[in-house]
Amino acid sequence: MDYLNYGNKVQQKPQGFGNQAQLTKDDFSFGDLSQQITKPQVAPPPPTQDQLLQLFPTPVLISSYPFDYSNELKWIKNQSCEREGKSPNINLLNRQSKDTFILDNPEMSRVKQFIDSKLKEFVINVMGSDSELVITQSWVNRNGKGESHHDHKHPNSMISGVWYPQIHEELPPIQFKIGNQRDVELTITKYNNFNSATFLIPMKAGELIIFPSNLSHCVPANQSDEERISLSFNTWCKGNMGSERSLTYLPFDRLM
Repeated sequence: MDYLNYGNKVQQKPQGFGNQAQLTKDDFSFGDLSQQITKPQVAPPPPTQDQLLQLFPTPVLISSYPFDYSNELKWIKNQSCEREGKSPNINLLNRQSKDTFILDNPEMSRVKQFIDSKLKEFVINVMGSDSELVITQSWVNRNGKGESHHDHKHPNSMISGVWYPQIHEELPPIQFKIGNQRDVELTITKYNNFNSATFLIPMKAGELIIFPSNLSHCVPANQSDEERISLSFNTWCKGNMGSERSLTYLPFDRLM
């Protein structure tokens, strides 16, 4: 039935239904209902607004030494070294220089200037600070075949680093480990920055790596006949620290 036009065809009178429009079968036809049924529309999902954040990331800086250092390397190889601990497996430990202020020597002045410049960039650009870091101690590490360096951190230091005068990517890398090991782990099918507990970073000759001193690290055993040589250092902030207003002031000048 054509309901849209029915009101025009049927005229009702106040006195009854004497006059009626003539209706035909077409007025009761609904047509092809399959074409008139409105199919339900599924709204598309809204554009995703997900954000994956990296909270509290650990900064690690790698820089390449831009000068020839053959003379410095020769001088380093002549430095007296000894085992760095009294472990039962002492023959497996690396050897460290007796001089623990190796960068204070004039023969290492260019290397020290390079490290100082990178520390300054790290403090300003990464840490967002105007504080000045000073190299406190520095020493040489030598890893011959079978020698390793145990897992450790650097106490009484803020930022530490290692410069590599003799290494290549086939020699043991520096290995960093997460500080708070998880008690429960999912089955990992693909490792990334969020689920990895260990990072191995192969280093190249002349490269410098800078990292927070409380980041745990070690060196796996050297399986090569070639010796691995590195120079490590610690730092501390120059002058007084903190602020009086925030009650974090640490007046080192009063402690001297």
